[in-house]
Amino acid sequence: MDIKSLTIYCSSSNILDKKYYKLAREIGVFLSNQRITIIYGGGKVGLMGEISRSAIETGGKVIGVIPEFLNSKEIINYEISETIIVKDMSERKKKMYQLGDAFLILPGGSGTIEEATEIISWKLLNIHRKNIIIFNYCNFWDSLIKMYDEVKDENFANKNLQNICMNVETLKQFKILFQNEQN
Repeated sequence: MDIKSLTIYCSSSNILDKKYYKLAREIGVFLSNQRITIIYGGGKVGLMGEISRSAIETGGKVIGVIPEFLNSKEIINYEISETIIVKDMSERKKKMYQLGDAFLILPGGSGTIEEATEIISWKLLNIHRKNIIIFNYCNFWDSLIKMYDEVKDENFANKNLQNICMNVETLKQFKILFQNEQN
C-alpha cells in the first residue's frame, strides 16, 4: 500500500501529560520526513497542534479541516499548508475521510472516540478498505480494544479490532510499520 496522506484523529486538550505532546511531535516529524501529508482536525491546540507544528517546521504538508464554530475551542490553524473551513462536524469527518489514504488513531477524548468508532464501523461494513492504525500508547486504548473483543466473544460481531486494525504501542513499532508500508 502506498500511503501519501494520513488522517489523524487525536486530542485537542492542552492539559495532558507531556509524554503525549512529545509523541505527537515525533509523529509529525516522522511523517514529514516520510513525505506523508497529514490530514487532521485543523486546530492549533493539543496533540493536533503539536503534530501540525512539528510537521510544518520540518517541511511537511499539513491539511486541517475544521468547522468555523470550533475556532473558540480548537483555534483554527492558518499556519499550515491548507486550512479547509467546513460548516459542521459531519462535513469535517467526511472531508477527513476523503482526503486520507489511511487513518491513525492517537489518544483523545469523546471526539476522537467518535471518529475512531465511526471509521472502524465503516471498515467493518466494507464501506472502505483503508488501513486503520490504533496507536495504543501507554495502553490508552486497552478498554476500547477489550470492548471490541467482548463484542466478538458474545457474537455481536464476527471480527475484533485485531482483525481489521493495525495496533502499535511504541514509536519504533509505528515507524517500522510505515517503513514497511512504503516499500
